[in-house]
Amino acid sequence: MAGNAKTAKTKPARKAPAPAPKLSQKPAGKPSAKPTGKPAGKPTGKPAAANRPARKARVAFPKKNQPPTETEFAARLPMPAGKRFEMVRGFLRKQKNVTEELYFYGPKTGWAYRYLRGAQQSVCSLMIHDDRLLGIVALDTAAMSGVTWSELSPVAQKAKRLAHGSPSLLWIDVPLEGSGAADFRALLKAKLKALPILPPPPPPPRATAS
Repeated sequence: MAGNAKTAKTKPARKAPAPAPKLSQKPAGKPSAKPTGKPAGKPTGKPAAANRPARKARVAFPKKNQPPTETEFAARLPMPAGKRFEMVRGFLRKQKNVTEELYFYGPKTGWAYRYLRGAQQSVCSLMIHDDRLLGIVALDTAAMSGVTWSELSPVAQKAKRLAHGSPSLLWIDVPLEGSGAADFRALLKAKLKALPILPPPPPPPRATAS
């Protein structure tokens, strides 16, 4: 019986060293999780977004040897934009000596409608740029003074702020969306009023009889 009592006391002594590995695992687990988690995600995400190339604007009709028909040009526009396009075209066609033609402005712009007065003076252009209908007009100081900008909508106000060129000749790109079509028509009225009246070109020389 005494021998059995001694063996019963020695068994717990053998199990005592067992918790030692648990103490060594806890410190090893926490440091390994922190450095590899949060810092690893940050540097890889932001540079990828910063280096992403900017999207190029879509050109509706970029090929010189493939001019669009009137139907093809109008088909690229949604119905509201198509109605505003016809409204501006109708206004321009009513102006005296103003002609309309499809003109190729280069591969970055493509084909657009160009309007001239007397076949010499540029009035404006209507084009589809990045799936948006734009009216582009150049205003000199005389035409700019004839525009009551305070009466125009924020569409025209923004177009004026983004205009390019020089103080003597500003190129204004007006999106013909919403109130933009009415704003563009107001700019065209000022443009046409400020254009000087040019004398007609001389007649061609007569062929002399030999």
